Amino acid sequence: MQDEKWHTLAVDDCITVLDSSTEGIRPEDVTKRQQKYGFNKLAEPEKTSAFMRFISQYNDPLNYLLIGAALVALAIHPDAPGDAIFIFLVLTANAFFGFWQEGQAELAMDSLKQMSISNCVVIRGDFENEIPTSELVPGDVVRLEQGLNVPADVRILWSQHCKIDESALTGESDTIEKNSDKLSSDALLADRKNMAYMGTTVASGRGLGMVVATGMLTELGKIARDIADAQTPKTPLELKLESLGRFLGFIALIVATLLVSLQMIVEYGQPDPNLKQAALESFTVAIAIFVAIVPEGLPIILVITLSLGMRNMARHKAIIRRMKAVETLGSTTVICSDKTGTLTKNQMTVRRLSTLTQEYGFTGEGFKPSGSVVINGEQLNDDDLMKQHADLNFRLTAACLSLCHNSNLTKSDGLWQAIGDPTDSACAVAGWKINGDVKKFSHRHPRQNEFFFDSNRKRMSVIHEYEGEHWVFSKGSGGGFSPLTSSKIVDNQIVPLTEEDRGVVKELNREMGSQAMRVIALFARKVEEGEDITDVLAMENNLTFLGLVGIMDPPRPEVKDAIETCQRAGIKVKMITGDQHVTAAAIGKELAITTGTLPPVDGKDLQDMTDEDLLEVSQNISIFSRVTPDQKMRIVSSLQEQGEIVAMTGDGVNDAPALSRANIGIAMGIAGTDVAKDAADMVLQDDNFANIVHAVEEGRKIYQNIRNFVRYQVSTNVAAVALIIVSTFIFGWNLPLTATQILVINILMDGPPAVALGVEKKHGNVMSRPPRPVDEGLPNMGDISLIFYLGAVMVTGTLAIFFLAGGGLAQCELLSTDSSPESLAMRDGCLLGNQADIDAWEIYADGHFEHAQTMTFAVFIVFQLFNVMNCRSNEQSVLELGFFSNRAINLALIISSALLLFFVQLANADIPLLGIEIGQLLSTTTLTQNDWIVIVLVSSSVFFIEEFRKLLVKSKFFAIRSQ
Repeated sequence: MQDEKWHTLAVDDCITVLDSSTEGIRPEDVTKRQQKYGFNKLAEPEKTSAFMRFISQYNDPLNYLLIGAALVALAIHPDAPGDAIFIFLVLTANAFFGFWQEGQAELAMDSLKQMSISNCVVIRGDFENEIPTSELVPGDVVRLEQGLNVPADVRILWSQHCKIDESALTGESDTIEKNSDKLSSDALLADRKNMAYMGTTVASGRGLGMVVATGMLTELGKIARDIADAQTPKTPLELKLESLGRFLGFIALIVATLLVSLQMIVEYGQPDPNLKQAALESFTVAIAIFVAIVPEGLPIILVITLSLGMRNMARHKAIIRRMKAVETLGSTTVICSDKTGTLTKNQMTVRRLSTLTQEYGFTGEGFKPSGSVVINGEQLNDDDLMKQHADLNFRLTAACLSLCHNSNLTKSDGLWQAIGDPTDSACAVAGWKINGDVKKFSHRHPRQNEFFFDSNRKRMSVIHEYEGEHWVFSKGSGGGFSPLTSSKIVDNQIVPLTEEDRGVVKELNREMGSQAMRVIALFARKVEEGEDITDVLAMENNLTFLGLVGIMDPPRPEVKDAIETCQRAGIKVKMITGDQHVTAAAIGKELAITTGTLPPVDGKDLQDMTDEDLLEVSQNISIFSRVTPDQKMRIVSSLQEQGEIVAMTGDGVNDAPALSRANIGIAMGIAGTDVAKDAADMVLQDDNFANIVHAVEEGRKIYQNIRNFVRYQVSTNVAAVALIIVSTFIFGWNLPLTATQILVINILMDGPPAVALGVEKKHGNVMSRPPRPVDEGLPNMGDISLIFYLGAVMVTGTLAIFFLAGGGLAQCELLSTDSSPESLAMRDGCLLGNQADIDAWEIYADGHFEHAQTMTFAVFIVFQLFNVMNCRSNEQSVLELGFFSNRAINLALIISSALLLFFVQLANADIPLLGIEIGQLLSTTTLTQNDWIVIVLVSSSVFFIEEFRKLLVKSKFFAIRSQ
């Protein structure tokens, strides 16, 4: 029965299919129907436990590599678990920080359930009862009253001027007057005037409806199912990090396997091979390679950088709910925007007032009753407005706007809201701008009678005391003015309306309508003595024509410039709305979303369109009208299939599935429904569309900074791996750095500078460049060339320091600078095989190796401290950027330098509680002043060499560019 097209059935047929009546179902049938259809509730998805959300923080290829390395290290050296413990502590800290930062996102389903009202009035067995909404079943008859939510999907049985606000569900900015007439089968959701849907609101009037669908079978339930089914694609950053992890893992496995295999082959060829010992030594080297090649600090630095980005975006009123979405904004290639409430305010506004002799405009926006009247582009001040009141036509027009409505304008929490029909509210706001507070104006001119709007007359009339007399004020459809009116006002005199005047009014009506305005005609006449003010036919006769008002939901003032900026940045903007074709086209043209050469595509066209045809249409068409929620998802998916990174903006329930499906969903914070906010990755607190531009700019800056610190961190890892391979495999030396030292370098020493790179200010106008290629690697080829280029400089310098400090001494060899008689005698005895001299040389070599390893540890770190200045920009010199323009980097250099001095110069200090020295934990010893001078001089070479490269690039001597 859920597939029944209820809007195509006559009322009697609908009642027959549901086995009900206008008096409702029999009370004894309720239980059977509840067992058959279930309760009128939305299904609740299973929630992910906090524990599983914490465990998911480990779900990263880089983390897998580290866990594997830690387990192997623990298996080889169970008596020395320091490396493994240190790795697990790092991973746990990173997981905890990510878990804490992202927080618990509320499910969109929770908000959907809140949209169901708690109680409703139902007719069962010809008796009215108030029951919980959840107990409704198909066949129930419910009352629809002004101000109440519709409790389920219902077929209208009868309507008394019942208008329903469906903007949250369909995107239609106007309220829809409902009737019971059957419709054709191809009527779109927004055009089904004989249906009312769960979650929408009765704006005015009343009606009676029969429940045809409950719970998950309602249109709201279908949207809930779409939200649950929508798979949010991984962000570009997540894909790039996965690619980086796989690449580094592949390199680590290949290098480690080759080294272990070759070491075993070499050992096997020895006269007395010790394969077990060789295997243990080889695995120790392999673990060092694994630890060296994985940028352990990268995940936590990413989290910190993205968190800082979230904070910066929050300053622009953009709240990020999904951390990695920060960077996605910088990758965005297409913004698909809803119209109502996003590009516009979803508040009907009088934009134009035209009389037969004068054209007026209004400043201000929405329901906020502040603004001015405009004539010929000039705003009228209070004195000018008083002069206008001398004109009877203007005075009566203003009175008609202020009195002929039933809207209630209120201010709540600093925001103006309107209760009542949106057209009434728009007229009331315009009246307020002329006459001041419409409530006070109405009290000064009390109402005597009222004739409500109905669909037959298409107008509303009121009788008020005005200027000591009784006056009829009427407003209605702009196209139906002719039979009602017979006069106009010229020079404060009422004179007959000519045929020429009627032609002018018709042309004004046509012109306003072509601009997607709802045109309302205003009339008035004085009630003569003895007339019956309860006779509608008498009151609405021989009226005086006052003017036409053009009402529409206008674009937000900031949107046009924001769209222009997006287009300049290479980002395509598309409007996807459930509103009317003409309205969408007019707003699109006004905002320059389209040039008008290609007409909008509507929902009926999309219904018959194949996915293949949609690929071309979604790419070339900028405006889609009368679109259903599932069609919005189709458009977003079609764009994603073509490699686009799609941002979707919206505020209504109907936008939620597409918000979930998009690469990044953006919801409005004020006008947006809770459902849209919970489905989105980003919420604009002040509904300012221009803040999307700020967010995109911030996202691009963040990605550039991510590139910089990835280049910085990976250069460390590449240099460390090269150092281990060259020293152990090529030269046959012992490991110049331990696994723990590499972890300290990657996390504690490189961490602060890398975080500081994450807050580097943007260089140049990032919004003047097109979006970066979707398939661009992280790091890209330009970054990789710089990584190897700078890595080679650091490895060469570090190997030289390690060798000269005594790290690569062969059997019985002395330092080249050591020519003391005692040392020479020891060497000679060692060469002759004297065991005492051999033992003395081993003590001599161990001491120098510890010193060489400390020198290597220190010079490698100082290399990176100089390199961080290089990585601030791959094009601009530090002299151009300024040495002190990034205070975070200056602070990071101080912190890292202090930590290095602490680890080295306090190597003999005991660690409280552990009872071991710092030097024992990190394999360090104290260094002399001369040692530090050599370290700084050698390390600074990487800075000067890179500055020289930038100078050559800028002079175009050669190009080693990385864009």
